[in-house]
Amino acid sequence: MAKKLGISLLILSTIAFLSAFTIPFFIHTGGGMAKWIAGLLIFSEVTFWTGGILLGKEVAKKYRSYLNPKNWKRKNVPDNPDQVSIKQDDK
Repeated sequence: MAKKLGISLLILSTIAFLSAFTIPFFIHTGGGMAKWIAGLLIFSEVTFWTGGILLGKEVAKKYRSYLNPKNWKRKNVPDNPDQVSIKQDDK
């Protein structure tokens, strides 16, 4: 249950963050835009960190491994360049 709530909070955080970029298209007063954008960004940060705490160390460790460049291997690329066979045209 906590895992679903944590993922939901992270999704909600992303939506709130991205919606802050749309505020200038709806509200045209400077003060109103500033209040809405600041409120959405604060809400986004609070929901992000709350979701991260609920998801815990294991999930953070899993996603951190996805971001590690050492784990970025291409599929169908041999590790040893000697294994590559190049097809040559006969003349």
